Amino acid sequence: MSTPCREVAGRDEKIFSLLRALVRINTEHAAPAPGAPYGEGCARALEYALGECERLGFATHRLGEKIGWAEVGARGPLAAFPVHLDVVPAGDGWSHDPYAAEVIDGVLYGRGCMDNKIGAAILTVLLAEYAGQDLPCRLRIVFGTDEETGMSDLREYVGAGEELPSMGFVPDAAFPVVRGEKARLHLRISCEVGVSGLLVRGGSMANMVPAEAHATLPDGNELSCAGRSAHGSTPERGENAINALVGQLVARLGPGAGRLLEVERLLCADLTGEALGIDAPDEVFGHTSMNLGTLSVEAGRLVAELDVRFGTALLAGDVIARIRAALGSGWEVEVVQEKPIHLVSEDDPCVQALLDAYERVSGEKGACSVMAGGTYASFMPALVAFGPKLPGTHSGAHGVDEHVRLEDVSRAADIYHEAVRNIIELAASLED
Repeated sequence: MSTPCREVAGRDEKIFSLLRALVRINTEHAAPAPGAPYGEGCARALEYALGECERLGFATHRLGEKIGWAEVGARGPLAAFPVHLDVVPAGDGWSHDPYAAEVIDGVLYGRGCMDNKIGAAILTVLLAEYAGQDLPCRLRIVFGTDEETGMSDLREYVGAGEELPSMGFVPDAAFPVVRGEKARLHLRISCEVGVSGLLVRGGSMANMVPAEAHATLPDGNELSCAGRSAHGSTPERGENAINALVGQLVARLGPGAGRLLEVERLLCADLTGEALGIDAPDEVFGHTSMNLGTLSVEAGRLVAELDVRFGTALLAGDVIARIRAALGSGWEVEVVQEKPIHLVSEDDPCVQALLDAYERVSGEKGACSVMAGGTYASFMPALVAFGPKLPGTHSGAHGVDEHVRLEDVSRAADIYHEAVRNIIELAASLED
């Protein structure tokens, strides 16, 4: 196993310090304020990240109020490393304060420590080493604040005509290399529930498996169900509290459960959308993934949000048409957000450079994979997702007690150090 040349203690302490500072800023989306479309926490984190980069010698630019970038190098192709500073809600059940950035026995706990502030911290420290150097390419960190709820920040970046990179990576997944991401639809469906006096509230976001769901029945009795949160792209890793609650409500209300009978049969029956007719597996991405992320019933109206991710065998229009057909009359289906499918060739020179970096540092054979999860790579066609999660580790991202071992932060930084060097060498080879 090769070890990159570096001053271990100094580099890592800078990364740990910056990571903890970012985690301490609560960047859950909150009520908009002047200059802060996603709340003051997201705005403060963006200002802090760009300020640190400017202090370290980067050129910085802020595009509106949602996104900005920091860059070293003044010529050549653009290599970019998009990261996001926003996080999903912490929720309840934590053993540690999600915004205290506690380190206990070499483990850092905090919302966003893995998803995705680790990438921001590592890349900031690593790329600062190149500030002021004559490079064959420009190295740009893009800092976003709306990755978790639709990527309006990067959509704005692309829509404004900002330069798209020809190489780089998104540090927001797992090693070795994730070259493909399923297409995604965030759908809101609604209907008249057909049950008088029923109140239901479950889940907070479409792309999170809900850990809690509550109901007040027409007779005044209350029901609560607990589950286990997970990322909406991998619903099989969690336990959906809404599914459990709907099952109990149907059992209690019987034939009088109204549209909840359809919710149980069509939305709670499976995690692939088979009951809705949208499970169309392919050789690259496998089965469709479906998460029932939120459900509310109030004033006789049922509203649910679905996170649907699918491969090459379906188009977005196919998914919507099949869901409408399965639900039938009385249901409204609204597209809240959609993301295209993303796939980069395994033979791509930058992909090969990243695999080489991983293999040199880890001593393990690297290979490409695809995933249901979505990253900023979906809107930057040349990029793939690369780390920071190491094989065989667990972080609890999107769940309670999200954490990362400081030793693993250092190992990821070693791999990224080598990857950035490889990208610079790749850019230099293009000059010849």
